[in-house]
Amino acid sequence: MSDTSFKWRWMPHHEGAVPKAGQGNRISTYTVALEGWRRGLDLKFYGHYDEEQNFNVRYSLSNEDRTHHFQLSMGDGVTKEAFDICDNKEITKQYLRSAEVPVPVPEGKVFDETYTDEDILAFAKTMELPIVFKPTDGNAGNGVFANIESLDELEEIIPYVREELEFKEVMVEDYIPGREYRVFVIDDHVLGAMIRRPASVLGDGESTIKELIHQANEVRMTNPHLTSRLIKVDREIRSILKRKGFKLSTVPGDGERIYLREKSNLSKGGDAIDVTDKLTDNLKTIARNVGKAIPGLKHYGVDMIVDEKNDTGVILEVNTRPGFGGHLFPMEGKPRDVAKDIIDFYFPETKDKGRSGLYFDFDSVLEPIINGTTLSVEIITITPDPLYGKKLILTGDVNVSSFHNWIKRQAKRRNLNGYVQNQDDGKLLIVVAGTGRAAVEDFIKKCSSGTGDVDIKSIEEDEWHKPVKMSFEIKRRKTDLNPVQLEREIEKLNKEIVKLKESNSWKVTRPLRAFGEVKKKLKK
Repeated sequence: MSDTSFKWRWMPHHEGAVPKAGQGNRISTYTVALEGWRRGLDLKFYGHYDEEQNFNVRYSLSNEDRTHHFQLSMGDGVTKEAFDICDNKEITKQYLRSAEVPVPVPEGKVFDETYTDEDILAFAKTMELPIVFKPTDGNAGNGVFANIESLDELEEIIPYVREELEFKEVMVEDYIPGREYRVFVIDDHVLGAMIRRPASVLGDGESTIKELIHQANEVRMTNPHLTSRLIKVDREIRSILKRKGFKLSTVPGDGERIYLREKSNLSKGGDAIDVTDKLTDNLKTIARNVGKAIPGLKHYGVDMIVDEKNDTGVILEVNTRPGFGGHLFPMEGKPRDVAKDIIDFYFPETKDKGRSGLYFDFDSVLEPIINGTTLSVEIITITPDPLYGKKLILTGDVNVSSFHNWIKRQAKRRNLNGYVQNQDDGKLLIVVAGTGRAAVEDFIKKCSSGTGDVDIKSIEEDEWHKPVKMSFEIKRRKTDLNPVQLEREIEKLNKEIVKLKESNSWKVTRPLRAFGEVKKKLKK
């Protein structure tokens, strides 16, 4: 039994339609923008500097009557007042307490760099275990150690967080037991709920924990939301395994789940599991009341610690820009199209207009904005009409570049989208789609006649219902690249390696790499 046997339950309109640039941290931006664009709205991406002079890519969607601006998953329906309140956890708690929305009251203390490790340990001795040790300014679970059950364990963790991870201000607080829920709300409607299972592996009775982590990461690489959120063996994982009496070489039993972290952050290897249909009325009420307690908060995500036995919960955090990836691409359960819900809220008149099956090249959109070549990029507006698509397999003497270019020209003359690509077995694949059936059929008829450069033996024709990228391109396999193109690929990889080496995570893991020369195959 293994997690690698999991079969994704894609929403059909997202299958194969999330390019590399739209994965990971940009998945909310891309899916909301894509949904609006597919409904015929005008889409524009632009660069923006925030108050701290950090550069971000934002976007707007427009129709003939109005324009709405977005950053990540947050639209302009969320006011600046609401954003500022939710940006400060203590102020958020004050608003929630005033509205009698339950929040935790953990006991604890903050320590800045003037305190010694011994000072922190001395304070921890006055608390009841288990406890939590974390940086005050951490994000995505970095440096957070929950459910610490011994002072010896804390003594090892403190220098790791303060010195190796270089967090200047840390805190010790009570550990609050319960299951963590993420609930998404729009305008008093609960539209998505998920639990985030901490990083774990499922035993098959044969593989070691180390091997199971590798298998789990291979599965995560196939999920657009998790491609860059792999399980990485670090101090926390080693500490938890040691506490439980396990090693990386341990072979768990078939069906035995081994938890590798306490916190459930998806960025640290956690799994999203949809529980929308299981959310109780009481928990829904708590989540909805958050929006009533904070003025100007039209849509948001809440992190809630839930006591499932007593059907009660407390709000840990309110997020004005919640990540949508866990709802759209859960590891288990039904995907929830929260990107669709956002567009329904801002442009309700488009609900019944339909949705195009096209998607755009997000990679080429972002590049000129990020590198400063241009201030903004507008995507060609399309109609929300469904696509009529075909898949063709040509056999014969068809792997001729001039023929592929000719096919591309025929598609462009008819305003069709798709691609042509050589296959490993020598056949030629053509995917073509457009809003008009007649144009697609005419294209197929033209291609069937071929040119003098090729000898077509047979053509297999089938329906194509998956999304198609706007434009028509000649896709190349890595083996099709010429020496110049290969050099460019190598140069691109070298730049990624340099970027990695300059990152904080590379510096933190330097002592571990110093034990030996290890060649690694980098995957992103």
